[in-house]
Amino acid sequence: MRYGLISDIHGNLEALQAVYQEIDRLDVDDVLCLGDVIGYGPDPEKCIELVRERASVILAGNHDHAPIGLVDVTYFNSYAKQAVEWTTAQISQETRDFLESCPLIHEFERFTIVHSTPSNPSAWEYILSIDDAVENFPYIDNRCCFIGHSHVPVIISKSSNEQIQVQRLNKIVFQEDAKYIVNVGSVGQPRDLDPRAAFATFDDETYQYELHRVRYDIGKVQRKILDRGLPPFLAERLALGQ
Repeated sequence: MRYGLISDIHGNLEALQAVYQEIDRLDVDDVLCLGDVIGYGPDPEKCIELVRERASVILAGNHDHAPIGLVDVTYFNSYAKQAVEWTTAQISQETRDFLESCPLIHEFERFTIVHSTPSNPSAWEYILSIDDAVENFPYIDNRCCFIGHSHVPVIISKSSNEQIQVQRLNKIVFQEDAKYIVNVGSVGQPRDLDPRAAFATFDDETYQYELHRVRYDIGKVQRKILDRGLPPFLAERLALGQ
């Protein structure tokens, strides 16, 4: 089966719609969401609705749990805190109940998906370094684990002889004698200096993985952010990809 992997949409409806258009063009059988559907962006309810329409599995991220009181936001920066306050006032009770029901991690037979880390999904830690990856590889029981959270696409692999490799490839076939931790990037707020929306496809028969980038109307989203009274920085960063 070929999956579309989306993560960190962050209330960016235009980016999500552009990604869906590209997914429709590709031969994708199912969509999986790795969390953070909301937070930062101007269209939380609409993004929740669209993700629920298409994705068979939807994980919770820290920005999904923050507006419903399941995450301590004291460690959030000021922009994120303001966005949480605004988002909290926008979402319905049905959405709150749905977000509370979302799992933090899901294991398929051949791969795992989690928003943060397989070692401790509810701690909302990041995998940003080789040391972080080394700590998490023992918690992966299949060949590959797909993550989000940092908004930066990357592939970290461990070979059968314990060699660790960090790669920023757009396309790869996962080898049988290795394990992989793969960040699929962000749909709605990329932070790798590429402002285009990011998502990935993965075939669990061939183990072929591909990262995709899609242009969308950033200006429209920026205007929405400002019109809704959200911090201007959240609009500015979209054009910078950071």
